Amino acid sequence: MRWMNVLVIFATFFAYLAPFVNPARFWVFSFFGLIYPYLLLTNILFVIYWSVLKKKYLLFSLGCILLGCGHVTSFVGFNSFDKVKTEEVITIGSYNIHGLGSLVIGLKTKEEKKKKANEFVQFLKRENEIQILCTQETNKYNIDFIKKNFNFPYLYNVKAKSPVIFSKYPILNSGIINFSKSSNSCVWADLKINNQNIRVYSIHFQSNQVSKIADKVANDGDLSKKETFSDIKSMMGKFKLYATLRANQAQQVANHIATCPHPVIICGDFNDTPQSYTYHLLTQKLKDSFKEKGRGFGTTYAGSIPALRIDYILLDKKINIHSHEILKGNFSDHYPVICKISI
Repeated sequence: MRWMNVLVIFATFFAYLAPFVNPARFWVFSFFGLIYPYLLLTNILFVIYWSVLKKKYLLFSLGCILLGCGHVTSFVGFNSFDKVKTEEVITIGSYNIHGLGSLVIGLKTKEEKKKKANEFVQFLKRENEIQILCTQETNKYNIDFIKKNFNFPYLYNVKAKSPVIFSKYPILNSGIINFSKSSNSCVWADLKINNQNIRVYSIHFQSNQVSKIADKVANDGDLSKKETFSDIKSMMGKFKLYATLRANQAQQVANHIATCPHPVIICGDFNDTPQSYTYHLLTQKLKDSFKEKGRGFGTTYAGSIPALRIDYILLDKKINIHSHEILKGNFSDHYPVICKISI
């Protein structure tokens, strides 16, 4: 058991290094960064286990956790919300809507579809009107539906299924960052907000595309069979390839931001956790709304792999963050992230 504890600690230290190592150079650290929440939980269980046995070995995992305590707040929030005047608040949302397939798939009658659509509108509106909404995996039908039901007079998108920026503020300038070797992209728009120009990015980075294989291994995997090992090898190969692609995509966005004359807001589905090089690259000069104001577990992925936080709102340090919420619903394989700010 002691050697198993030591192996977990080494794996955890690799996860601590993951944000600082470009996967193009050494991708293995990125994998340990992905499983960091599970490594953290395992270390906690070891602390409890050794405590029950009254063994000093508990200090190993306890020390490992304390050394990386700054990483814990990327996944679990301990913050409070600010009380501010309503007229000063701007509400921003980021949501991978997955083509809003849940509004039609499995529903046979018009009444069922209308009811589901109304549920979605009420779910996202809640009691607060969203002034800026960035979506990913958005098609033409989705754009028309959201524009109509949420009354956005301005929007920017370029192609089918690209990210979209919906806004109640005028768009002064806009553009797209096309990623090579990928159908994913990033769109941006300069908005006029209270006499201040703000640049908003809506991003969808490359996914790992391993959900189906992960489901197969989890449900039918048998380590005594070669097929299971072949599936695991396939997953790792995809992860290596796409982690490198995301790092390159993040670098393109970082280079674009470096030339921006305005304060910046980034919204998007990064398909990477906070223990990643991608996240580290884009947060060096920006604030993470979850780390600033998030509460509880930060899970934003509703798919088969649990405990993943891969959807973000990152903001310029000049922008005040008052709250951060993750709305839990069954309308997509992601949860929307909602943030209240003032400028």
